[in-house]
Amino acid sequence: MTQSAVDGLLGHEREDLLDTLYEAPQAPDAWPRFLAQAVSATRSRSARMLVLDRRAQTVLSSIKHNIDDTDHQAYVDHYVNACPWRPELKDKPPGQLYSTFLDFSCRQNAFYRTEFYNDWARTQDIHHGVCGTVWQDEDHTVQLLIQRTKDQSHYSREETDQINDLVMHVRRAVRLQTQFSALKHQNQALQQTLDIQAQPFALLDAQGTLVHVSQEAEALIEAHPHMTLANRKLTFHDVRQQSELLHQLGQVTHPNPPLRGSGDVIAVPLNSHQVTRCLISPMHPGTAPGDFNAHPTPLAIVYFQDPLGDIEVDLDSLMQLFELSEAEARVAAGIAKGLSPQQIADNHFLSVHTVRTQLKSTFQKTGTMRQTELAKQVLTSPAARRWRRPPLNLSCSA
Repeated sequence: MTQSAVDGLLGHEREDLLDTLYEAPQAPDAWPRFLAQAVSATRSRSARMLVLDRRAQTVLSSIKHNIDDTDHQAYVDHYVNACPWRPELKDKPPGQLYSTFLDFSCRQNAFYRTEFYNDWARTQDIHHGVCGTVWQDEDHTVQLLIQRTKDQSHYSREETDQINDLVMHVRRAVRLQTQFSALKHQNQALQQTLDIQAQPFALLDAQGTLVHVSQEAEALIEAHPHMTLANRKLTFHDVRQQSELLHQLGQVTHPNPPLRGSGDVIAVPLNSHQVTRCLISPMHPGTAPGDFNAHPTPLAIVYFQDPLGDIEVDLDSLMQLFELSEAEARVAAGIAKGLSPQQIADNHFLSVHTVRTQLKSTFQKTGTMRQTELAKQVLTSPAARRWRRPPLNLSCSA
């Protein structure tokens, strides 16, 4: 062993290794840089990190440095389990690397007679290594392997110990990455959960501060002539409508539950003959999706009924979900689309008295008391699907 092989794990090279390691959890492309630095610092030939299943039999993903792509794929596909050290490695305590020359029962002469060496390692001049499990949880095993050529000699006990001084940092970096990955996955799942809402929507607090807005709602508001999103606030340009919005938000987010209102609809003009209906409804902690359950104050959800779009409500699904009759389901669907009882009656050639009777029984079956509550119940159910009419385009290339 040369003194420089130990010195490579000290001083500036060690500092650079640690900087790269702690950058890696939020910048996964830093992991290959870490492998390159580890190879340089340990005066080695090549390195690999493998993410395997819990039993360490199947490679799920991997990174490598200074190994040909074809050779690495052959290793992943076959030679990973032909490696003579692998069966014994499974029984060694995780959290450190082991010298293949010093810590395994397969001696060097026996190694030279294996399929692994003769069919894979020999052509790459790989003779020695340090390897071990650096991370393990209920789903994954992560292993780090660093290799040397014959001329570079085996890893001594002192070198192996120096390398293992870094392994605890590798473990921390992998653990941080699993945590960041879990948070990212959770946020993606939350976004997907929120955005399956049939209508464009926003979550607001009592002061109108934006907590979350769906992509469709954000696009709708940005294109709207009479409402804006600025400084994380939803603002209606009409002073009276803005005052009504804040009043409704205060009602549906009142800290005393018995005093909370169930919300109402504010019709904001879009053009001379169309309006955007904004349905303000309560979303209390405990009923909000995902992490919004932990929000310190009650939230309001504002649904934007896009006049350029439409809501398709599957009546059969609605009937099954709430045990409604077909007539009750039609009324519930109409309310969800922003129609009044009179408009529903006109559309189906019924008296408004009949529709109001059906609406009353629909309230009872859905556990709601007002049209805004019923609309929210339908819009957030699996029975509702939103679509927007495409623009008419007479171009033959459309």
